[in-house]
Amino acid sequence: MVTSELLSAFRRVMFAITGLTCLAYAVLALLQMRPDPFPFWIPGILGLISAALIFALASAAGRKNAQQAFDEGYIMDKRRAEAHAFWIALMLYPIFGLLMTTVAVALPTAFGAMGTLTGAAYLLLFTYYDAIGRR
Repeated sequence: MVTSELLSAFRRVMFAITGLTCLAYAVLALLQMRPDPFPFWIPGILGLISAALIFALASAAGRKNAQQAFDEGYIMDKRRAEAHAFWIALMLYPIFGLLMTTVAVALPTAFGAMGTLTGAAYLLLFTYYDAIGRR
């Protein structure tokens, strides 16, 4: 039987794996100074697979357990992560603007890193807020 706790834990793990993949892509892009440190489609496909697996597990859990897993606590963690990830994403613009003007990072590399860092910020912040909220 899939419980709401199992569904929440599974969602947290899938968000963490996807967020860490996005973060790894960005870090490797910046370290290697190339926009494609590994195939560009991996973070996106992993996100789609994660979403499909979470949806499938929520369907298997039943309506009541799924509603409990996506309760007010989930909504609060989600909104908090969205708000903080928004500001992190905005801070990336001047940082990467400076890096590009000093020719430390080329535009394609900055574009790839910023895109995946934006996704990683939300996913990892949500994972963190969800984990500390469950204690």
